[in-house]
Amino acid sequence: MKKYGWVILAAILIWLWPSSPHVNAAGAELFLDGKRVEAPAGAKPEMVNGKIMVPLRVVGEQLGYQFKWEPQAYKISIQKNSTDMSMYVGRTSADVNGKTVSLDAPPVLRGSSTMVPLRFVGEQMGLKVDWNNQNKSVNLSQKIATQPADKQSQSQLPSQTSTQSTKSTNKTSTATATTITPVEADKHTEAVPSISKEQNVEQTTTNAVLVQNISFENETLKISLNKDLTPKVSKMTGPDRIVVDLPETSLSTDLLQSFPVRKDGTRALVNSYSEDVQEIRFASADGTKGGARIVIALNQARDYDLSTNGIGEITLQLRERSVNPEIVAPTNVEGRRIVVIDPGHGGKDPGAGSVTGRHEKEFTLAVALKVQQLAQNDPDIQIVLTRNGDTYPTLDERPQLANNQQASVFVSIHGNSMPTSNNGKANGSETYYARQESLSLATIMHKHLVAATEFKDNGIKVANHVVTRKSQMPAVLLECGYLSNLSNEAAMFTEETQQKIAEGIVDGLKEYLGTGTGVTESLN
Repeated sequence: MKKYGWVILAAILIWLWPSSPHVNAAGAELFLDGKRVEAPAGAKPEMVNGKIMVPLRVVGEQLGYQFKWEPQAYKISIQKNSTDMSMYVGRTSADVNGKTVSLDAPPVLRGSSTMVPLRFVGEQMGLKVDWNNQNKSVNLSQKIATQPADKQSQSQLPSQTSTQSTKSTNKTSTATATTITPVEADKHTEAVPSISKEQNVEQTTTNAVLVQNISFENETLKISLNKDLTPKVSKMTGPDRIVVDLPETSLSTDLLQSFPVRKDGTRALVNSYSEDVQEIRFASADGTKGGARIVIALNQARDYDLSTNGIGEITLQLRERSVNPEIVAPTNVEGRRIVVIDPGHGGKDPGAGSVTGRHEKEFTLAVALKVQQLAQNDPDIQIVLTRNGDTYPTLDERPQLANNQQASVFVSIHGNSMPTSNNGKANGSETYYARQESLSLATIMHKHLVAATEFKDNGIKVANHVVTRKSQMPAVLLECGYLSNLSNEAAMFTEETQQKIAEGIVDGLKEYLGTGTGVTESLN
């Protein structure tokens, strides 16, 4: 029986080995002009959420680019020949030779490695990047001189291109952009292409317009094309949905490989973070001229704002539905500095669920109320809460309150979570900010947060959260701990830990505002 012991043990280990839907090609091979690029173990390209990501040191050591990593600012600088680019962890835009360019995937931290989007970096440096799904390999090749003909012709008219880009960036249309009557709606049902159609959907001509990426996050649909294009957008009913048509456009091979085709011929981004959005599905459109159609399937009708940036990125932002919550206004300020504390989520939005079935909104409100109580007699600080009960101020209303009150600081309190595929391993505290002017606040608040929770220090990160981006004063978002982690969650729902976090927040505010150097005394 003993001789079979190792077989049984191996089977158990394989069964227990964690899997992640976000990484489906770990350890892919890298080829440059047909020659294998030897990457160290643990530093090979990976397919993350359908995007090819590579450790930063591979860009430097194997591809010969100069790079610099600034951990305090989470900034990545890459340079080769006449191209200089800067990226930030978690940020979906980059600076290339002084111009802001949208990223199809932001850089991420993976353990001790910083992962950057290889396709973006490579193409900016003059490489063609292809993913071979069959061999799980990344193929890099020097672009043929005739390929960037359009770019060369555009570069001869820099002033005209710049003007057009500026106009496109500032152009925003409303939900009335295209109206379809009930009779016309029958002609605009979702096209269901056959699988054979999609096998050759990406045109090979130089002038082909390709959909390179589709993403949905924070109630925002982003469509990345290789060329600028004006979409046709319509609202439909029965059921409610928003339809984005891209005429004479093809779906890129990389995009098709990243999302499996379903029985009805469509592909989908399954959405789990919006109350009103069921899914985002897309497919090639019928007709002799081709095209692509993207559909936002809704539980109820929503309005939207549409914008383009002039270089191939289309953004459709769903407008928030206000529920008119009771927002607490400051009273008896008497010259004190106003600090807005935002308990994340609330009301119809419970936030993340914990491993024992509790909700993020309960934790955030409990901490916020303790912060308010601790500072109620402070002669220098006036605390204003975005909510003091189980209500839901929208993501726009929260920073708007702070802006209207001309607050000095905005702090949003949250609890983090990871999918069940993570097996509860993620843990620790982290602090997010959106604008450079908030870095000093983030540094101080994070120091006090980690000291209060005594959880793993996950660092300070840049992220494009609505509440911190739209606040006109220094603003941070505190992810106090992981509700998906049994140990973190158990502590976060105790009065003791909540009180420590509240004290840490007040101490951080005092240090940042320069109103006190002592440590806040517990009220217990």
